[in-house]
Amino acid sequence: MKFVQSGCCNYLCTPQNEEVVDHLAPFRIPFVGLKPGQHDFRMEVDSLFFESFPSSETDQITGEAEVTIDKLGSKMDCIVRFNGAAILPCDRCLGDVQIPLSFDERLVVQLGESTNTEEEIWTLGPECHELNLSQPIFEWMHLHLPSRRLHASEDQCDPAMTAYLNGGGTASDDPDGSSDDGGSDENDGIDPRWNALKDLK
Repeated sequence: MKFVQSGCCNYLCTPQNEEVVDHLAPFRIPFVGLKPGQHDFRMEVDSLFFESFPSSETDQITGEAEVTIDKLGSKMDCIVRFNGAAILPCDRCLGDVQIPLSFDERLVVQLGESTNTEEEIWTLGPECHELNLSQPIFEWMHLHLPSRRLHASEDQCDPAMTAYLNGGGTASDDPDGSSDDGGSDENDGIDPRWNALKDLK
């Protein structure tokens, strides 16, 4: 994945204004002057974080990233531990479901003659004075989202949708709760998405 670069900061897409850029400030770590050894940082992820990534699958991920940087000469070994949750559409009923989201990831960074963040080991050139972790944290959150998103039990699903998928729906059962007494076709007034979901049973 290629990033849009602004100085030595990398983004999936260009931030829209300076206010948006400020939301990423906690994810930029000044490494010049850091003494050798381990350094700990905490970063909060909320909806403001995702304003810088409008192509995100969801902006409803919240949590905290604990970052440990072990500086060894011209190299930095970064360990990121994230704990939080994501709110996603349930695959069964399309209602919101909260999914726990946690992961441990590692990023190795070295200082070099030019900046290259497209390799497994990042290289930061002499123009860089900060390590921007917003992009890798954004990508890791999406990589660790589960492929199946379901409520723990069907009882927690949207009851109207569940009844329809179980064959209990009628011509008047549409997502808006409206009815049609004009004797029209039995599928009139039903959101086509419901029919598509019913076919998946």
